[in-house]
Amino acid sequence: MNRHDENDDGIDPRMKLRANAGDKLHDLQLRRDLDIVNGRTANELGPLPPGGLPVAPRRKPNLPASASTMPLPMKAGHQENETMDFKSMAVAASMALAACAPVGESPQSGQGNRTTETQDADMDKPLRKLNPQPKRAYTITVTLANAPGPFAFVEAAAQFDVTNETECGDYLELPGVYPRMTTLEVFPLTKISDTEYQGTVYADLILDEDYFGNGVCRWEFTTVSVALKATGAKAETRFLPDIDAKDVLAQGMETKHFWKGGYPRDPGTSLDNPVDLGQSQRSRMDPEFTDDDLFTITLGSKEAQR
Repeated sequence: MNRHDENDDGIDPRMKLRANAGDKLHDLQLRRDLDIVNGRTANELGPLPPGGLPVAPRRKPNLPASASTMPLPMKAGHQENETMDFKSMAVAASMALAACAPVGESPQSGQGNRTTETQDADMDKPLRKLNPQPKRAYTITVTLANAPGPFAFVEAAAQFDVTNETECGDYLELPGVYPRMTTLEVFPLTKISDTEYQGTVYADLILDEDYFGNGVCRWEFTTVSVALKATGAKAETRFLPDIDAKDVLAQGMETKHFWKGGYPRDPGTSLDNPVDLGQSQRSRMDPEFTDDDLFTITLGSKEAQR
């Protein structure tokens, strides 16, 4: 009996969800992606109503007496369909995670196809090698204006993505994808004043390398983001301004507008981890907001002198 046959739930063990305990940087990346999705959804659709979305109650059909005493012929099928739906959801979730999961350190060239067990073990290893002598340094300055209060938690990170994962990556037969190859590299910020922070990001921090014997994977610096919270408590709003790498390299700046009412937490939201991405254009904010209702966070870049 093989491993697959031993699973009584009928789900291929290679498709099951499992915790990724080996790559904290990848966890940060997933959190940032989730924050962006939640923030965009809230910006487009507005906050959830108190108590969440209304759910229509299920009602038992009022069957005739003669029919109600008979067993329903579709009951077993209905239960089977429910089970299949849950399995389909699990498989879909596995595919979604695999699409953005890190794969492991490169195997030795010439090993051929690797076993699923080897791929599973590699999934818990971070895929990227840091440049021991990066040279392309840029000073990132974070400037707050008209802030509603202090921020005890301020953290910056640079995102890097592989641009040719379908050429150099490690194809996963199940669920049939090339995993997204991405990493979020945290870099320290120094508090200059109550309204200004500075840190250094390196555009050449990640080395291009042949990880799987399929060709060189090319890393690209894509974004710098800064997360700010009033005290750092989980339930507080995470203010998340960012600046594109092209603007960093061009020594430009990006200003985002935020609503003060979201500090330390928007009282109208029901989200466990609210996030506010801000707006680049003041005109896109609620027209009822005055300038006193808003504050800004500006990310600026300047090439560092070495």
